[in-house]
Amino acid sequence: MLIRVEHATSYEYSEPLLATTQYLRMTPLSGRTQAVESWALSCPGAVMTPWHDQYGNVCHTLTVPNPVEHLDIKVCGLVRTRDTNGVVGTASSELPSGLYLRETPYTVVTESIRAFAERFETGPKEDLITSLHEIMLAIADAVDYRPGDTHVHTTGAEALEQGSGVCQDQAHIFCAVCRALGIPARYVSGYLTHGLGHDAHAASHAWAEALVDSLGWVGFDPTNRACPDESYIRTAVGLDYGEAGPVRGVRAGGGVETMTVRVSFPSQQAQ
Repeated sequence: MLIRVEHATSYEYSEPLLATTQYLRMTPLSGRTQAVESWALSCPGAVMTPWHDQYGNVCHTLTVPNPVEHLDIKVCGLVRTRDTNGVVGTASSELPSGLYLRETPYTVVTESIRAFAERFETGPKEDLITSLHEIMLAIADAVDYRPGDTHVHTTGAEALEQGSGVCQDQAHIFCAVCRALGIPARYVSGYLTHGLGHDAHAASHAWAEALVDSLGWVGFDPTNRACPDESYIRTAVGLDYGEAGPVRGVRAGGGVETMTVRVSFPSQQAQ
């Protein structure tokens, strides 16, 4: 499928923003599931320096040299996607798989996570793929998709305990449960387009991937109860949202910040 993406993030400040440094992970890479045909990232009045992080993500460091009262970050691109039944495979240079067993503040294995994971203790040894699907569906059943019930700092365990959250929370729970079972897992950020049965959650999106010996990385999306198909675009991976989220940084001044995000897919063509 050939997908055109237009993504605008606008920040308004009640007082002048004096300085800011932001890491942007908003540029996809070509790979087994997608081929990037064109991609442009811009922020008027800012300086952006490209680099690659430890996971291979394309990153930009954004700095604003002069005080401003608003900031607009825009993305526009064309990506050709492919349905691989969720299989991403492995890159030519991979970090040690043990890294993806590490707990983070978002994916800490609390008693509630451990109790949830215990339901699947025997499955991975017998049929890992089937067990991963069962974990994904169990998270979807246990945590209702309800925007506004959580915030950007909510942990996976907190969302599990309250029984509601958004895609970010469900991806964190999946990662935490997998790691509790000794299965390497990572967080994925990207886009989910309209038109293929995913309209309820189409926009900027998050899901997770688990490492399977015979296949490499395989994606699982509890929010949509499915493995990613050609309607997904991957932009970044990491241990959690803090490492793979689209915008992350610090600022000085600005007072109260108001953020508006608009994501659209003006054209999609089946190939």
